Amino acid sequence: MTGTQSTGALAAVATATGTSGITGDAAYVHTLADGTVAACVVDGIGHSPRITARAALLAEVGARIAATRGPLHGLLAAAELISDPGPEEDAVAVAAVAHPGRGQFSIAWTGDCAAWSYNPDTGEVAPLTTDHTMGEFLRQVHPAGPPARAEHYDEWVRVSLARSSIATVRETTAATRLVVLASDGIHKPLGPDRFATLVRSFGDADLQRLADGLLQGALARAGHPYQRGERDDATVAVLALPEGR
Repeated sequence: MTGTQSTGALAAVATATGTSGITGDAAYVHTLADGTVAACVVDGIGHSPRITARAALLAEVGARIAATRGPLHGLLAAAELISDPGPEEDAVAVAAVAHPGRGQFSIAWTGDCAAWSYNPDTGEVAPLTTDHTMGEFLRQVHPAGPPARAEHYDEWVRVSLARSSIATVRETTAATRLVVLASDGIHKPLGPDRFATLVRSFGDADLQRLADGLLQGALARAGHPYQRGERDDATVAVLALPEGR
């Protein structure tokens, strides 16, 4: 199942269920009266009706709290909802807040959901996050190591939402005009080069076209080794500052 969600002039969401038939992804966009816009993308670990419902709740809480308190607080508030060590529920997430008055974005993330920036004036597309996976850890501590070894551990998440704390959720800011949030079902099959190419191709168009273009591009990469014969859930959210419209 694929779907799009037009959320106004400054945000757009597109999502598709993977081959399991039950999605663990969710996204939510929340706008304040002063024009501040926040979005949260959640990738639930596992596929079950329970995690589907919980991911939607986590995304809404993450976005709503991020809009008023910042993305770090948004993710930590969402983390409290699944901090019970009993139920086997967990997720990874990324949240961003567009601050029109400041001309910048605030971003926070845990796990392997990702955020990218795009500047239409220069065409620059840049990653704002680094995956919290064992594979990425190996690349950082041993950059000369065999790529296949790091790729083998790319699905091993080192930090998740249920285990998040103020010390483990990473934060950054970006003085840019547009930010893309994506679950790993988007950015991993596409890879950095293809991801950047698609952003440049659709980034000057309507935000919904950009979200849809990234989604369809990821779905077309079903044969990518990351998918291992199956297509993962895929979700993308796009935020833009008023100056970028």
